[in-house]
Amino acid sequence: MRIDVIGGGPGGLFLARLLRLRDATTQVRVRERNGPDDAFGFGVVFSDRTMSSFRAADPHTYTLIQEASVSWSDMEIRVPSRRLRYGGYGFTAISRHRLLRILQEQALAAGVELDFHSEWSADPAEDDELGPGEVLVVADGVNSVNRDTRAADLGTSIGTAGAKYIWFGTEAAFDAVTFPFVRTRFGAFAAHAYPYGGGLSTFIVEADDETWRESGMSDTGDLTSEETDDLSRKLLADIFVDHLGGHALIGNNSRWNSFRVVRNDRWWTGGAVLLGDAAHTAHFSVGSGTKLAMEDAVALAGALTEADCRGDAFARYEVRRKPLAARTQALAERSMRWWATFGRRMDLPPNRFGAHFITRTGAIGYAGLLRRHGDRIREAEAEFATLSGSAAAPPAAEVTHALTMPLRLGPVTLTGRIAGRLGHAAGQQRHAAEVAGADLVLVDWRDADSECCRTAAARTASGDRVLGVVVDPADVDRAPEVVRASGARLVVLMSDGDLVLPAVDVLIDDLAGTVAVCVGLACPVGSAWRPGGDEVVVAAVRWRARGAVAVHLHGAGENWEHGLEWADRIRTESGCAVLLDGPDGWALRVRHDEQEDDWATRLHVALVSGRVDVVVAWPSGQRPTC
Repeated sequence: MRIDVIGGGPGGLFLARLLRLRDATTQVRVRERNGPDDAFGFGVVFSDRTMSSFRAADPHTYTLIQEASVSWSDMEIRVPSRRLRYGGYGFTAISRHRLLRILQEQALAAGVELDFHSEWSADPAEDDELGPGEVLVVADGVNSVNRDTRAADLGTSIGTAGAKYIWFGTEAAFDAVTFPFVRTRFGAFAAHAYPYGGGLSTFIVEADDETWRESGMSDTGDLTSEETDDLSRKLLADIFVDHLGGHALIGNNSRWNSFRVVRNDRWWTGGAVLLGDAAHTAHFSVGSGTKLAMEDAVALAGALTEADCRGDAFARYEVRRKPLAARTQALAERSMRWWATFGRRMDLPPNRFGAHFITRTGAIGYAGLLRRHGDRIREAEAEFATLSGSAAAPPAAEVTHALTMPLRLGPVTLTGRIAGRLGHAAGQQRHAAEVAGADLVLVDWRDADSECCRTAAARTASGDRVLGVVVDPADVDRAPEVVRASGARLVVLMSDGDLVLPAVDVLIDDLAGTVAVCVGLACPVGSAWRPGGDEVVVAAVRWRARGAVAVHLHGAGENWEHGLEWADRIRTESGCAVLLDGPDGWALRVRHDEQEDDWATRLHVALVSGRVDVVVAWPSGQRPTC
C-alpha cells in the first residue's frame, strides 16, 4: 500500500507509525505545513482509558509518552467561597511539543517519510483515480482545506459556539485539573488549568461573549498568525492573580477564539478518509482533540490492516469510530453549553454549584457519583435539605429523597415536590383524593364540569396536600372566580405558546400574593440555548417581576433531558421555580441503592443540582382512571 497523510499532528504521526509496524512494505508519507519544532498550544491531556489503548497498540510509544508525562486523579473547583476537591479520575498530561517530538522520532524509526513545510491541497477530482492500494488520509485539523473541498460528498457541517476562549501557559503550580471561577465588574471568567511537566501548566480561560466585550478584550485589533494577545494576557493574569500566585501567563500564538464543532455524515469518499479534528471536534472540557485523533489512528490502522480492500477498510473504520465520536460529541455539546453559561449559575451555593458542574453531561449516574465523590454529593444533599427548610439532614446511609423535601412557592409551602395533574375527564377528577404521593394536585378546570371540579377540589385539599387549579387565562373574568370557588392555593395560567398574552399579565397582577401564581408553558421545541430561547426567558423574567412564582413546563414527558435543559435555563435566568412534567410509573425510594440508577435517582440528582424544583408525574404506578 501507499499512504499519504496530510497533517503531521499527533493523529497523523501515530497512524503513520502504526501502519508501518503492521506492514513494513507499506509506503507512508506524512506532509506537514509547519516545521518539526513548531508546536502551538501547551499541554495535552489523556484519560487512563486512552493511555491503555496506546499501550495495546504500541507499547514502546506508550512508554515514551508515559515517562514524559505527569499524572493525577483529582479535579478541583474553586468558587469565591470554597475549594471543592473531587477524586476518582485518572489523567495524564504531556507537553504538546514533547509529544510531537516523540511521535516524529517514532515515525522515522518505523520508516515513515516526513515532509515538513509542505502545504499540500489534494484535488478531490483525483480521489477516484487513486489506485486500489493508494490512500489519502486527511488529518489537517479543524480548519482542513482538504476536507472542505470534499464537503458536499462528506456532508460536512460546522457550527460555532457562543463563548470565547484563549489558551495560555503558566509557571503557576497546579497538582490537579483545576477550575477557578472568578467574578469581575465585567462578568464572570473561568479557567481550565492542569500541569503537564517541566514546571509548567496549561491555563485556558473562558467567558461569555458579553463579558468578553465588556472587558475590552474584544478590541485588540488584528493580530498576525504569530502574535499573542498581550492585552488579554496581562488583564487575565490580574483577574486570576489569586490562583496564579503572582505568576505571569505565557503566550504561544494565544488569541481569543470561538470553538468550532465539526461533524461529517461520512468519513470517507473515494480514496480519501478523514481523521481527527478534520472528521469531528469535541469541546476541550471533556477531553482533547489529540486524544480523539490518536484513538482514530488506532482504529484506522487496524481497519486498513484487516480489510481486503480500501473501501471495506474505510467502512469498518467508520463503523467502529463514528458512534464513539458521536457519543463524545453529544456529551461535549452539553458541557460546552454549560461552560458558555456558567456565570448564570454562580449564585448557587458552593456544593450545589459543584454538583451542577459534575452532572453537566449526564454521563455519570447517581451510583457512579457516590462511588467517586460520595462526600461531595452528601454535602450537596445536606445543603439542599437545609435550603429547603427541612429538618437536620439524616445520616448518610439514610438519604432522604429530594422530592420529599419542602418547597416554598410564594404564599404556599409544599411538604414535598411531587405534583400530580388531573385532566378533563370526570373519572380522573373523582379519583383526585386517591393520588398517592402527590404533594400538589393540579385539577384542570378548563371546559370541565364545575360540580365535578368542586368535588375533586374538596377531596384533594384535605390534609397537607395543596390544591392547584389549571385555568385558561383568556377567560379573564372566570379565572379568579374559579380560584376563589375551588379554594385553590395555587393557580396555573396555561398560556401554552403565547409568551405575550396580555391576560396572563392581568391575572398575575390580580392574583399574586393571595395564591401562588404559576404560568403554564408547553415545552418549546429545539435547544434551550438556541437564539429563540431568549424570548422564553424574557417572558419568564417579566412574569416573575409581576409576581408569578413558578413556570410549569409541560409536554416534555419521556423526553426528560430536553425538558430539563429548558427548566435549567428558565430557573437560572428568571428566578422562577420550575415545575416540569416527568415520566410516570417509577417508585419513590427514600433510601438509595448505590448499585442502581433509575428514574428516582435521576430526579433526585436534578433537584439537588439545582435544575428543577417540582416534578409533575405519578410516581405510584398508574394515573387515576375510572
